Amino acid sequence: MSDETFPVIDADRTQSTPKASVASKVASQTPQFLSTAEAARMLGLSTTLVQTLVDQGELKGWKTRGGHRRISLDSILDYQSFSRHAVGTHHKSSIKPIVSVVIESPTLFLELNTECVKWNLPIDVQFFDSVTEALLELSSHKPDMIVVEMSMPRAQQEKTFQALKNFNQRGTTPLSVVLITGEKDLKASMPAGASSSIQVVSGPMSAVWLHAYLTGVIASCK
Repeated sequence: MSDETFPVIDADRTQSTPKASVASKVASQTPQFLSTAEAARMLGLSTTLVQTLVDQGELKGWKTRGGHRRISLDSILDYQSFSRHAVGTHHKSSIKPIVSVVIESPTLFLELNTECVKWNLPIDVQFFDSVTEALLELSSHKPDMIVVEMSMPRAQQEKTFQALKNFNQRGTTPLSVVLITGEKDLKASMPAGASSSIQVVSGPMSAVWLHAYLTGVIASCK
């Protein structure tokens, strides 16, 4: 079967051009790498945060001989998809999104809590020092998403993953979960059918990572 055709008008005459050829030409003209400023505009983030995401490996990029960054369009689209997934079913409105953050390290808990107050972002961030405390709160006050910094032993991390999976299976609207861990194969080791609403991200948790994540959530809600 021949390709579907449609007229293409130029200055002199009308001719038929295969639609597949036109699509291929358009695709070939789409830049595969963007500058830091272009990536920042696309993500709704500052150039500083975009540079930090590249340094942390969240975005894939390289530097030209002149020292200018070029960032992979595919990695930008993947990051956008991740941010939208984090927002889940949260409706875009004037209501601030609610994010629960679980940090078991007392030092990191204090640091990020203090930094979050300084940022004064248009988002409601609730800190908990244990997963148990956060899960108890979920029964009466469900956030839009939950971020868990997991520094406990591997066996406890697997139990935490399972507990959050069970919570999502009981409800009609799954909770968007981000687990930050040094165990890179944690999700792969869990039983088949693990909740797609649970994202596993390589750690460690830091103020820069949290600021970038929260900024991404805010941008996705606009």
